[in-house]
Amino acid sequence: MRRAIFTFIAIIIVAVSIDWIDACSEERTDEEIFKRNLTFAEMYEYKDSTYDFAIRYPSFFSQQPNGTGRARFCYADQWATVVLEGYTLSNQGMSDKEAKDSLAHILHATKQKQGKYYFILSGPQYEDGSPIEGYSYYAKFIRHDNRWFVYSMVYPDHYHDVLTRLFKEIDDWLIWERPHLQLKQGEDQTPKDSF
Repeated sequence: MRRAIFTFIAIIIVAVSIDWIDACSEERTDEEIFKRNLTFAEMYEYKDSTYDFAIRYPSFFSQQPNGTGRARFCYADQWATVVLEGYTLSNQGMSDKEAKDSLAHILHATKQKQGKYYFILSGPQYEDGSPIEGYSYYAKFIRHDNRWFVYSMVYPDHYHDVLTRLFKEIDDWLIWERPHLQLKQGEDQTPKDSF
């Protein structure tokens, strides 16, 4: 009886070892590597000192040189580049709808979402009036005082399905850094919008 139990345990250990070795030896795609990095990455927060807005970005993105009121973070490998950017625009006295319609036209937006004091635009990425093959953008615009605060992402289309965390980060963005909630057990942990 003991011999059967030891044999059974040995077979399980060998099977698990073979499965683990096989999983480690599989070649992963760039998208799978990016998804794994994004899933486990700590999110850092950048705070702009000029306009006092904050955006979050994954720890494995590198900060690029930027100007006043602008922050840019980038991930690049051989086949893909993902860029997160935060910046401000002057409102120029337009209503929310006028600003959305104007920016949607300029940015060639194919999808739009309107909220109270904000809108989201997305579509193919253009540069100097020409589309960049295989790249799209996703941007949230929040009105505050006489400015639009923007948090945008430019990404390769084939990475769309692995960027869920960053899409949610942009959707939930509120301009200022999020307070670190001190919750009691059982309290709702969903951040409340300030709108």
